[in-house]
Amino acid sequence: MRDVSERKKLDDETRDIYHQLLQAEKMAALGQTISGVAHELNNPLATILSWAERLTQKPNLDTAVRRGLDIILSESERSARIVRTLLTFARKRQTTRSMIDVNQIARETLALRAYEQRVTNITVIDALAAGLPPAYADGHQVQQVLLNLIINAEQAMLSANGHGILVVRTFHDNDGEAVVLEINDDGPGIPDEVQSKIFDPFFTTKEVGKGTGLGLTVAYAIIQEHGGRIRLQSRPGSGASFFVELPVAGAKTTTVSEPASLGRRMPVEVVAGASLLVVEDEAQLAAAVTESLRDAGYNVEHAADGEQALQRVAAQAFDLVVCDLKMPRLDGKAFFRELSSKSPKLAKRVIFVTGDVAGTDAEKFLDESGCRWLAKPFRLADLLRTVKEVLT
Repeated sequence: MRDVSERKKLDDETRDIYHQLLQAEKMAALGQTISGVAHELNNPLATILSWAERLTQKPNLDTAVRRGLDIILSESERSARIVRTLLTFARKRQTTRSMIDVNQIARETLALRAYEQRVTNITVIDALAAGLPPAYADGHQVQQVLLNLIINAEQAMLSANGHGILVVRTFHDNDGEAVVLEINDDGPGIPDEVQSKIFDPFFTTKEVGKGTGLGLTVAYAIIQEHGGRIRLQSRPGSGASFFVELPVAGAKTTTVSEPASLGRRMPVEVVAGASLLVVEDEAQLAAAVTESLRDAGYNVEHAADGEQALQRVAAQAFDLVVCDLKMPRLDGKAFFRELSSKSPKLAKRVIFVTGDVAGTDAEKFLDESGCRWLAKPFRLADLLRTVKEVLT
């Protein structure tokens, strides 16, 4: 007889690493595609949001019209949140990380599902370890991952048995220096041939119309971005366990502030007589922004791209420039470099707007420029406030 335990363990670890690398490669390719799609979606969303917001400011609106405009605003913001979730694929979602209590996140997430679990006969057992070290993470994103895993587990148990037992456990992995969240269900389990596909984008075992196939892909991307791991253990007929590992030590990640809120803001005063240049290639959005700034009391001109903008700056004096980052012919970055050499003073008063939330290259450029920026879709009140702050 020969003991092959160590060899089998090594083979399993090698296979696990291979699948992690393969998934990472898929995510990188998808991220580039999603990034471009997000930019194309955020531009029309910004236009819809801006025009709806302008219309709500009209006096004496009919009650039904105002209600309709409020619905358009709220649904546009909902769509914007979906786009930001998709941008997680491209590692372009803005995050705010801090030391978090994973047990507290687990309790709050379970509280969100408590009523639904009670009426659907799901019994919850929490086995949260005491004395866990804090994890360095974005609490909202971790909650998003946990909520997705819990809902998936509930649906699996209900579809198979009409009831179930959900176990949420935490523990400290001393070897890996990680806090581990385990979500365990007693559902039908996941077949072997499916397990290698569950994190793939748009793969779902649910009925048509009941699943997008994006939930686990988003979860995978979030945890990978945090420097952690998410893995599955399951045997058909014996339920499934998902393990989420988050690092607890040595994390040094730059904290990026959230983009301007989409929430309603109070009106702000304008700087009387200021001349503004709006550089935006999306004609409908440019019209909404330009007219709103004029209504606010500013003198506003429009340029469709960076080349037109440089011509306008050469022919007329401006106090501030609102500029899209991604445009045909001459984009925002190239325009800014030209402006910095020709009019350094005005270059310090540029506000960038972008439908592709700052990522690797864009974030580096914005940091180096020192300019203020807003993520599309933005609220006009946020733009007016930022304009005033830069001018003063």
